[in-house]
Amino acid sequence: MTLRDDVRARVRDGVSVARDAVVGRVAGTPVANAARRSGLTSALGDVTNRAAAVVLPNEVVFHAGDDETRFRVTTRFEYQGFAKYRTDPDKTVLRHFLRSLRDDDVVWDVGAHVGVFSVLAAGRLPGERVVAIEPHPENVERLSENLERNDRSAIVRRLALDDSCGRAELGVSSPDGTGAFGVLHGASERRSVAVETDRGDSLVADGVPAPTVLKIDVQGAELGVLQGLQHTLLDCRAVYVNVYEKHFSRGDEGEEIRDILESSGLRVERLVDWDGGHFLGAVREP
Repeated sequence: MTLRDDVRARVRDGVSVARDAVVGRVAGTPVANAARRSGLTSALGDVTNRAAAVVLPNEVVFHAGDDETRFRVTTRFEYQGFAKYRTDPDKTVLRHFLRSLRDDDVVWDVGAHVGVFSVLAAGRLPGERVVAIEPHPENVERLSENLERNDRSAIVRRLALDDSCGRAELGVSSPDGTGAFGVLHGASERRSVAVETDRGDSLVADGVPAPTVLKIDVQGAELGVLQGLQHTLLDCRAVYVNVYEKHFSRGDEGEEIRDILESSGLRVERLVDWDGGHFLGAVREP
């Protein structure tokens, strides 16, 4: 790194720290406490989430080797989601995922959110071999925009994978707008969104290319996703699952998730822990 590059990096990091501080102050503690007392927490969160856009960059840039990708940002929650990839566990999992990709792979990004995994995979594979699955409507729009922003394509399906086909409620507990997260079949103090559900095995039967690499990050609905993919899993060579323990209703779902992966012939490794769960990496031995 040259001196000029070092200076630029320091300035960029300083701006990032300052921006994070300003964004944090938008939803300051005294205001948040007053909102809780008055019952306006959700409304205040939605307003500050969108209002913070005035101090945010309009995009963030990812570098993975020689690959540079750009993602649009319009809400505080969306910006904070991107910021997670600077640190573990998201940084570690993304690195494992990218290193595992081969030229002949088909990738399914289940719980694609606004498209980080999908866009990066689409930079290495033809668009017809990247399948992005996301139920939240605003996230789907941003995902498609981020693909287009980087001149990439993918098969985008607005639905939630589950162990059955039909309709379900996505309980959204994070602030409204792009970057929101939802829990399938979960109660929410904010709002719920009606979404279509389908089994992964059914999508393959209907002609969607079967995955060889699978990433699942679905806020506690991982078990249902895997139960609907048990036939398809037999042909997967790498699977990455965010085991969202804090949203489990029984407590033993994590063991069942591991059992399904192992019974499919995959060797399972606990990649990294976080304060609400852990990530599993599962690979098929050659």
